Amino acid sequence: MRIIGERATQSASKFFLQALTVNGKLATMDFFLPTFTLDCRLPAVDRSFGRPQVRIPKHLARLLAIFVVALLCVATPAPFLSAASRRPKQHASPALNTRLDEILSSSDASRGFWGIEVGELPSGRILFSRDAQHLFHPASNMKLFTTAAALEKLGPDFVFRTTVESESGPDAQGRVKNLYLVGKGDPSFCEGISSPLLNPGEAKNGSCPTLQKLAEQIRARGVLEVSGPLVADDSYFLWEPYIHGWAAEDLLWGYGATVSALALNANALQLRIKPGLKVGDRAQIWLEPLADYYQVNNNLETSGAGTERRLWVERGLDSMRLDVWGQIPLDAGETTERVAIARPPQLVGELFRQALEDAGIAVRGGVEVHYVTRLEAAIATPPPLQLSPRVVLAEHDSQPLREIVKATNKESRNLFAEMLLRTLAREVKHRGGLEDGLEVLNEFAQQVGAARGETVFADGSGLSRDDLVAPEAFVKLLIHMASGQAFDIFLDTLPVAGVDGTLAGRFKGTRLEGRIHAKTGTLEQVNALSGYMDLPSGKRLVFSIIGNSYPLKEQQGAATLDQIALAVYDWFSRRKR
Repeated sequence: MRIIGERATQSASKFFLQALTVNGKLATMDFFLPTFTLDCRLPAVDRSFGRPQVRIPKHLARLLAIFVVALLCVATPAPFLSAASRRPKQHASPALNTRLDEILSSSDASRGFWGIEVGELPSGRILFSRDAQHLFHPASNMKLFTTAAALEKLGPDFVFRTTVESESGPDAQGRVKNLYLVGKGDPSFCEGISSPLLNPGEAKNGSCPTLQKLAEQIRARGVLEVSGPLVADDSYFLWEPYIHGWAAEDLLWGYGATVSALALNANALQLRIKPGLKVGDRAQIWLEPLADYYQVNNNLETSGAGTERRLWVERGLDSMRLDVWGQIPLDAGETTERVAIARPPQLVGELFRQALEDAGIAVRGGVEVHYVTRLEAAIATPPPLQLSPRVVLAEHDSQPLREIVKATNKESRNLFAEMLLRTLAREVKHRGGLEDGLEVLNEFAQQVGAARGETVFADGSGLSRDDLVAPEAFVKLLIHMASGQAFDIFLDTLPVAGVDGTLAGRFKGTRLEGRIHAKTGTLEQVNALSGYMDLPSGKRLVFSIIGNSYPLKEQQGAATLDQIALAVYDWFSRRKR
């Protein structure tokens, strides 16, 4: 305890003291508890009448202050202490910390920031924590919150239903006026598009079996003609093609595909590239499964065998032209990139029109897309009561949510996570916007025990550079899920070390193979791994390891993280309790 300072005013003398306490005992001086300031106001005599000021000798003031602080330490109940004082002590093992320092110092990983926390199940007791209270960019670890919330709020058996509707059934001639293809956020819709490709010179558009089956259902209902437009109804979600915190470059690639309620082939196409037949030839470039969706401007040249591969791909945000240039060595194998579809609902509508015509149904009108923008949703008045609801002519149900979540986590699919987030918004908040989904996530984070300030959510996938999560928040989430009814389902959605998903190629042949179920996260200068670790004793741990802001390539960052995970495993495997 020490006197910080002394101030005198016309009305009072103040002594500011600082004391360190542990459970009301001054003697222990444990530094993990906060310091606090006590303002002891002592009577003073007004000087305006010329009377002498009352002064208390400094040594008496010190004694008085010590007595008052000691009394407060004993008497102050725990609820009046700060939130930080109620947190458990930072759990650290000097030996494990030393090993982690050795791992980090062996590369430029030491230039960055690392947060690590380990707990045990089923007690939830924290065994080790190192800077786990700080905020980190989580990358795709963000999907843990999104998928966990979806399983709890929607249920593992929830299905996404896509319908085809009209104002009425077909008339005596088999005609309906308008036809509506209504998307309800199915991330897996039309994923199995078949491609009739024989070679690049014969590339053609593929067909979607799901759309063909919907068309066949409509034909079976007696529909022969659509006299009005075919409407691709995307209004289940708000139309928000650009997400705050995503880079413009992200929107070109499949991992940054546009989020829509009507999706197709995960809203991405395969861009396939092969060298030409001889040096100087243009490379062979084609798109699958829709060969003519973009105008491909091919300026990619075949270079000599053994030369450096240099490939650039570019498309403007609203452009339908794909520019490809650079050089590809003559001896290079085939290269495949995933590029985003620019206008998914429009494309789904066009393909459905083709499926209807193939099924013998004439569509006289054009294809229209029904969107609802953020502005339209904000100023919209309540819609009038629909006296005669539309007739459902055909429908398609997705696989159960548990399978969608498994694909989201195992393969780290950004579009799936973003569509799940907006489905949560629509089903829980009855609005299909990004902000509504984030509101659901924030409420869920509080439900699992995350404290205010431990999470900053900007999207559902972790691609946004504005996402921030503390490792301790992930540990709280994992502990929460482990005690829930859907835990076995949730655990089954996570990649397994050395076995499948994004961990298939990691920890293979090590003592951690098959012993980790965890979600990976990777962005430039970001590596993360959070999940469950099984020890030889049968005990299960929860852990979160996140590294940010170091000048390492993706593989180097992952290798450093894997060494940390192995060190954690080795340390707790050797412990007797």
